[in-house]
Amino acid sequence: MGKLMHVDEWRAMRFAGKGPSAGTVRRWCRNGELPAKKIGAHWFVDLDAEKLATGNALADDVLRAMG
Repeated sequence: MGKLMHVDEWRAMRFAGKGPSAGTVRRWCRNGELPAKKIGAHWFVDLDAEKLATGNALADDVLRAMG
């Protein structure tokens, strides 16, 4: 697990203006669409893993399986 950032901070950093809702980002975390870890009641985005993500679910699965 790499450097972690709270999802609210990540949303503010990643999206200028009105980005996705907090609920949408938490759903991405739960579904594995965004590399994140739940600590207590809060989600934290793994910034290092996010940098390695391609945006293609199949390619990301293959890359995760390889290493």
